[in-house]
Amino acid sequence: MTLTHGTDPSGLSEVVLPTAEQLRLAALHRFAIIDTPPEPQFDHLVQLAVRVFDMPMALITFVGEDRQWFKATHGLAMSQTPRSESFCSVAIAQDGVTVIPDATQHEQFRTYPNVLGEPHIRSYAGAPLVTPEGQKIGTFCVIGTEPREFSEKEQVLLASFAQMAMAELKWRQALLELGHVAMNDALTGLPNRVQFRQHLTEACRRADVSGEKVVVGLLDLDRFKLINDTFGHAEGDQLLKDVAHRLKEAVGISDVVARMSGDEFVLLLTDVPSVADIALVTKRLQDAFAVPFVISGQEVFVHWSLGLSVYPDDARELDALLGHADAAMYRVKRAGGGYASFQRQEDQRTTLQVERLTALHRALEQDELQLYFQPVVHAESQAVVAHEALLRWIRPSGMVSPLDFIPLAETSGLIVPIGRWVLRQAVDAVKTGQLQRVSVNVSALEIRQVDFAEHLRRVLTESGVEPQRIWLELTESSMLEPRFAAVLHELNMLGVRTALDDFGNGYSSLTALTNLPIQLVKIDRSFTAPIGEDTPAGKRALEVMRGIMTLVRALGIPTVAEGIETPKQADLLLKVGCTYFQGYLFGRPEPLSKHAEPSGPRPTLSTEVRNPAYGD
Repeated sequence: MTLTHGTDPSGLSEVVLPTAEQLRLAALHRFAIIDTPPEPQFDHLVQLAVRVFDMPMALITFVGEDRQWFKATHGLAMSQTPRSESFCSVAIAQDGVTVIPDATQHEQFRTYPNVLGEPHIRSYAGAPLVTPEGQKIGTFCVIGTEPREFSEKEQVLLASFAQMAMAELKWRQALLELGHVAMNDALTGLPNRVQFRQHLTEACRRADVSGEKVVVGLLDLDRFKLINDTFGHAEGDQLLKDVAHRLKEAVGISDVVARMSGDEFVLLLTDVPSVADIALVTKRLQDAFAVPFVISGQEVFVHWSLGLSVYPDDARELDALLGHADAAMYRVKRAGGGYASFQRQEDQRTTLQVERLTALHRALEQDELQLYFQPVVHAESQAVVAHEALLRWIRPSGMVSPLDFIPLAETSGLIVPIGRWVLRQAVDAVKTGQLQRVSVNVSALEIRQVDFAEHLRRVLTESGVEPQRIWLELTESSMLEPRFAAVLHELNMLGVRTALDDFGNGYSSLTALTNLPIQLVKIDRSFTAPIGEDTPAGKRALEVMRGIMTLVRALGIPTVAEGIETPKQADLLLKVGCTYFQGYLFGRPEPLSKHAEPSGPRPTLSTEVRNPAYGD
């Protein structure tokens, strides 16, 4: 709140405290409600009010500086009125419910245009909408075209409607605040990985139309841990803010800078005519970091490693695009820093890639692919309730990282036969009684196959495994493609459970939660990793998790927190309401032969759609 200043007779400046009206308007502004589209929760309240009070009109109104705006209306064909002609602006100045039995007989209201003309208001009753701080920002009112008295009981009931409207308003504000937290990095204010993926999706769609390139750059600060250890976490956090500022200044207006986690940032360069134009941005980045940062009075030069990938040249799938940039960045970091394009690296390694792709074609027939399983445990009892199937490629020369071969399988189309092999192997593990239930990751390319659901049905029929014992983990980006909605509902009808994987690491988590048939939410490890650290980042991460749990619990969906590595993380996440845990603390991914069959009574799957869970 901006304070006003005046001058006393002695000539000294004096502070003038905000007026009551300024405080009221500030409270109204915090809700960000005026001029928003209709919302059903408010519309339902006014529809109910006209039936309860047997009145032709009911409104939820907010009184601004010079106008009264209607959030919800029934029976009145207008959206606002001047404040000078507003019944509600008078009602908010009163205590309790304001009742006008006959406006034509009221000295102040009888000359109002809406009394003399349409809608010919005669009777009015309005209960103020009061904030927790006591500010009256609007009213819940009912209006009639005939004179009408309101009993004390009716006034109490109208006040209850106003309280319900305020409860909806406060819940709406909480969701907006949670959405902001979920979409932005708390430390730097930059978009986080959730919002970044949204921007990336839109940029790729535009590029498909324009024919231009989209460049993704993963930037990691070199030896940042040394800065934290030398100067402390507070100075380290300030440096990250300063880095964020310089990165934003170095890129174009239409480009995006986001913070992924820790000291890792991601750049989205849009509308790039050709790959050669990337050099202009990298030159600006080099110039931006040529000036030293000042930490505790000392000048410090910060160096970085940057990996670049190009859409659609390097990949069309978003996860593969990010994976390529990540791989390029780590190659640069091992070489001592700087930057490199994934495509340039690929040009130098064509022979290796061709050899690896050929070997991947033969991996199935040569029994080089193997499933590892990681347990999922109940948060309270820590009993194993399920296992996630994780694919490993073990060649004679050693194990190949999934970060290297999964993108290759996706871009080549091999992910389809490999995914079907994984699905059958996982179902067989349940059929033989080695596992109680299993979850399988499914790529967007697999779901695009027209016979995906039919293939799954055939595998289940042949094995005799109950569909409820199989979980399919899908990413947000694949779930939100409109053409997949029918497939998801078909899977749901089949009885197979669907889990939203890596929650917070996709296009639009809230949309996926509310619109799709999801029975489980798996929270991305980037949210859990800082939890338990006695740092501002660790505390913020815990509060974000608390907000996520509040939202997901309200929708009746259980959660799995991934990446749990310490007892402290488990204890804190249990307290904020997480349902299940997965991570090294409870077991690393291992071949099936190393997993002992769980002892004790076998949990049963819940069949209630409103409260699905791995088991009770």
